[in-house]
Amino acid sequence: MKKVSLLLVLVFAAITMFAQESGFSTKAGRKATFARNGFWDNWFIGVGAGANMVIGDYNGDADFLNRFTVAPTVQFGKWYNPYIGGRIKVQGGSLHNFANNATDMIHNKYFAAEADLMWDVTNYLGKYSEKRVYSLIPYVGIGGAIGWDYKLDDKTHPGGKQRSFTINGGIINKFRLSNRVALDIDLSAMLLKEAFNHGGSNSYDGLVAASASLVVKVGKKTDFSEALLMDQGLIDDLNNQINKLRQELNRPVQDCPKCPEPKTIEKIVEVNKGSFVSNVVFFRIGSANIDKNQEVSIFNTAKYLQDNSKAKVKIVGYADKKTGTPSINEKLSEKRAKNVANALIKKYNIDSNRVTVEWKGDTVQPYAENAWNRVAIFVVE
Repeated sequence: MKKVSLLLVLVFAAITMFAQESGFSTKAGRKATFARNGFWDNWFIGVGAGANMVIGDYNGDADFLNRFTVAPTVQFGKWYNPYIGGRIKVQGGSLHNFANNATDMIHNKYFAAEADLMWDVTNYLGKYSEKRVYSLIPYVGIGGAIGWDYKLDDKTHPGGKQRSFTINGGIINKFRLSNRVALDIDLSAMLLKEAFNHGGSNSYDGLVAASASLVVKVGKKTDFSEALLMDQGLIDDLNNQINKLRQELNRPVQDCPKCPEPKTIEKIVEVNKGSFVSNVVFFRIGSANIDKNQEVSIFNTAKYLQDNSKAKVKIVGYADKKTGTPSINEKLSEKRAKNVANALIKKYNIDSNRVTVEWKGDTVQPYAENAWNRVAIFVVE
């Protein structure tokens, strides 16, 4: 039974991928590996408004203030990791174009939509942090625009609706306001075909804009966790121990010619329903959250306590000595023990009088392997 228990512990340790507490990384984003990002995680929406200005043939000769128009913007998107994201952005309103050496102004309405690929340079070159106040995010994209209601001197200008493929790009200056809200100052540029402004000799016109948007995170999860993969040497050592234990478990029982005859059992003694093997709950580095793949240990302990109504259990929390300080590890081991106890009591309705907790910080290291000491251990009393 002891070998079976040890084998289970080794298997759990071998398949566990430790991850940092979410919201930051220990190294630059381009060098870090991040835990899986679910479909509903890290979405955002934003609304705002900006000032637009067309760069065309005669626009430079016009009065500077007459070139500006105001347009609302709406966007939604998702971050796939801390430094790569995608979004859909739409904007619309009115535009001012100029003709005949800027003596005539053509006024039209427009609507444009674009799909952008965003690159958070700050999280890519530096360490990822959700609490960073400022982030620099350049982007590129493609889209389309439609213009209508062209008027010159309040009279309809001939030509009807115009449509154009667009090439987009810009820089987002992101300022963090809270855990979920940020202010985006978006400096953008859009290339439109020449016909979009009903005249001129340039192949393309430009539309430059500066907008401000409030952006809100709406995903199921709003940050990322750095995955810290176990050292390959440790994995190899675990695999060797697992294979060795498997061989011992599968080894056939040898005949024993000199062994005494087994005694006949005259009375069968009834034992408890459950047989308990000490369970452990491993934790990620710096975390007291219980991972999904560790919940089986709590379930097994709860089942044992349900089958043995007089049994009690003590949960002892630990922290590894090579991470953090003694004071931090003391608090961390306390949270680990209490979180496991709460899960046992609240999720499986185990009487709190049957559950006690202790925590050792990093003063006691139950395992020789440092990473294994990020653990809470069940002890039956």
